[in-house]
Amino acid sequence: MVFVFQVPLILIYKTIRIFSGDYMQITDFLEIMMLIFIFIGVLLLTYFVTKKMAAFNKKTAFNKNMEVVEVLQLAQGQYLFIVRISKQYHVFAVAKESVNYCMKLDEGDLNLEVPEQKFFHEYLNHFMKGKQVNDHEKK
Repeated sequence: MVFVFQVPLILIYKTIRIFSGDYMQITDFLEIMMLIFIFIGVLLLTYFVTKKMAAFNKKTAFNKNMEVVEVLQLAQGQYLFIVRISKQYHVFAVAKESVNYCMKLDEGDLNLEVPEQKFFHEYLNHFMKGKQVNDHEKK
């Protein structure tokens, strides 16, 4: 029985054997094709299971009346949460074994601005511009 983690190793071994000059029989070809299909099947299965789990978690985490606005880690396993419940904001202290209500906050006391979100291509463009400048300075 071939274990899933052995499939890439067997494929590499068989490929090296073929290119080293050994003659390939039809059984070797069929075995390589079977291993490729198994490997692709495992990858596809992993992809779809991960996608399903993400969709399931997204559905269970969605709530109209409650939202975690901000989290601050105080120490290992100790956090402060600002939670919006309906239209009110509350502070909770959370530790490994307990959850404590701290206080109610006024919306005016909070800074609810969302920081500007940068996308990967913006970082990449910035990096590439810096790289081009450095390349020109070397010449």
